[in-house]
Amino acid sequence: MTQTGITWNTRSIRIIADKGAFSSIKAAASAELGINWWNNAEKNARTCTVCYAATELAEHLSLISQGTVELVPLETAREAPISDKPETGIAIWLEKPPEGSSIDAAWQEWLHAHKDEWETLPPEGYAVATFPLEGRVHWVIAAKDRSGSLYGAYALLEALGFRWIGLGEQGRHVPDGSALSPPLSLSIIDSPSFETRGVYSEHIDDDSAELLDWLGRNRINFASLNAIHHPHAFKKRGIRICMGGHNILYRFLNPRDYAEAHPDWFGLVNGERSFNVGEGDREGFGDNFCTTNPHAVAELCYGLANDLIDGQWRHADVLNFWMLDNGNWCECDRCQSTGNYAYRMILLVHALRGHLDAAEREGRLGRHVHIIFPIYHETLPAPDRALPEDFDYGSCFPTYFPIERCFLHTLDDECCTESNQELMTTFVPWTTAEDRHYKGNAFVGEYYNVGSFAACPIPLTAIMKHDLPFYYRSGIRHFHYMHLTDRSWGTLTLTNYQLYRMLWNILEDADRIVDDYYSLCYGDSAADARSFYESLEKAMRNSKFLKHYQYSKGIRQSLTGRLRENAEELFPLEHMQYDLRAEGSNAGISLTETVDLLAVCRRFIDRALDGAREAVVVARLLEDERRFSYLEDMVRFIYGLVRTHQFHKQALHEQARNAFLHVQRYALALEQNTEAVRPSTRFDLYDNGLKASWCEKAYLRYKALYFS
Repeated sequence: MTQTGITWNTRSIRIIADKGAFSSIKAAASAELGINWWNNAEKNARTCTVCYAATELAEHLSLISQGTVELVPLETAREAPISDKPETGIAIWLEKPPEGSSIDAAWQEWLHAHKDEWETLPPEGYAVATFPLEGRVHWVIAAKDRSGSLYGAYALLEALGFRWIGLGEQGRHVPDGSALSPPLSLSIIDSPSFETRGVYSEHIDDDSAELLDWLGRNRINFASLNAIHHPHAFKKRGIRICMGGHNILYRFLNPRDYAEAHPDWFGLVNGERSFNVGEGDREGFGDNFCTTNPHAVAELCYGLANDLIDGQWRHADVLNFWMLDNGNWCECDRCQSTGNYAYRMILLVHALRGHLDAAEREGRLGRHVHIIFPIYHETLPAPDRALPEDFDYGSCFPTYFPIERCFLHTLDDECCTESNQELMTTFVPWTTAEDRHYKGNAFVGEYYNVGSFAACPIPLTAIMKHDLPFYYRSGIRHFHYMHLTDRSWGTLTLTNYQLYRMLWNILEDADRIVDDYYSLCYGDSAADARSFYESLEKAMRNSKFLKHYQYSKGIRQSLTGRLRENAEELFPLEHMQYDLRAEGSNAGISLTETVDLLAVCRRFIDRALDGAREAVVVARLLEDERRFSYLEDMVRFIYGLVRTHQFHKQALHEQARNAFLHVQRYALALEQNTEAVRPSTRFDLYDNGLKASWCEKAYLRYKALYFS
């Protein structure tokens, strides 16, 4: 009970929004399909998003209030000002209160007191203020744009105790309404730390309504997925849509259309023009075109611009303008004299920007499409000369992809001389070096669930706690990671929850975020759940070498890769040895330590399940346990292959055969496990856990040797 006598059992909660020309607030909130979100002049876009914010407030407040929750159009509130009604209750204004009302006077006084903060509020920022007046609590949510209004609604719900930790009802935390009273002193002005807070996945489409809700409620504003079938639903939530990728050359400079008439448009590789721009199973791989041929560049830009106008990518707000993945670049004299690969990429971006700007000026393109281009493998070295003076830093951004890194160390850890320090020699010249040629902002595209992890549960709490503030201090304001999944997150939930809270507010205490995660998700089992997660994070610190790869001295190092290649030596790095820790600053957990720690994890997750009583906590722990069981099978499978390999190389064939008997058991479990790797709409590599191990080739080799 508060001094106003208002509780969540109060008679009424009224949520006021402008329904515009629509018949009701609900109708406006669900009108996204009829709105052209890609036309800057569209007037109904704001109405739809703000009314959607009103319905989100109504849905959530109905869960904690036993009173009525009513959506009130602004015109109705103006005719009968709510502030003049004597009965107790709550009013939430998503619009400016009626002039002359007591609530408007209070709001204007608040604005005056916060004038500087309000006037400098950036896009997506919002203000939330509370005014107890005449027996009623008023909350005013104000913003400079429609996304800010939606985010302000979620901020109010968060202030009341709501959280959207994971997917669906299981992932939503609802506060106990009987233990709450409406706060009377909320005064919030907030805006995001990172301008872009993105998700990226080549493995999923947008088929999950639960995922879409989670993205919006966690204020994520950028999505690049394998396919987006419901673009209007993203736009209503303020989520920018990114399209493009490594298939651009195949789509717009296909040799079938151009090679005969224009062979000089294609890359000169090893003395011959190459028409290999990737197709079929090799789509996205091959040889890049001649990026200094002006006619080829013009044709590529023309095709891209037309596609963004009314083609397959007509809904894109952002274009991933990428060349081929690890592609070879043209070796003609003109290309080689033009600059390094990064500079050639920048000249391409500059040319495309000019074509898109012209289409926009001429009215053919109704929106301003941003361009992002890769700092990746061959383009990691920063441009070797000054950029064009009129380069558009405001809408063209590079994305730094540290795929070569390890997760045993933070990115800037000076101890990591085998891997991460090599990356820092390329990161600094793009971001903080005083003599750098690139002067703008940049994206970072991290790999917290890189494809070869195949959704194995690998917590990265400590890495993110350090690396995200490091990126921010380095001037990074745009961020996404690969590859978000859309179901059965289990322990992946913590990565997603921590990441996007830190991207919104880099000053929020990461330890407190994690503490809240355990207490809100696991209740009385929180201590055992935390011990499980922390042991799992320690066990998987060498995940990049164990399950993906990391670079050292320019060489790709990977345990699974070495098993596939039947290498003599499986552990060439200090980072990970078989059964001991190497000497030196790079040394990390061994493979046998990893296996032993997974046994510790098993005890903690079992104990957490044994002690859980609430149905929702049991459901969360069971989801954690299923994903952990998948990891257990995966690591023990790889461990068994390592033992088989080592015995075989020593000609200890009976021991190798015996070791492989254990491998077969885990291989069968992985092969039968199709759920843990779902969905992958694009890659058959993830049809089941065995394929996702990246070791099937080695497994079949030893199966033929010992059980043919």
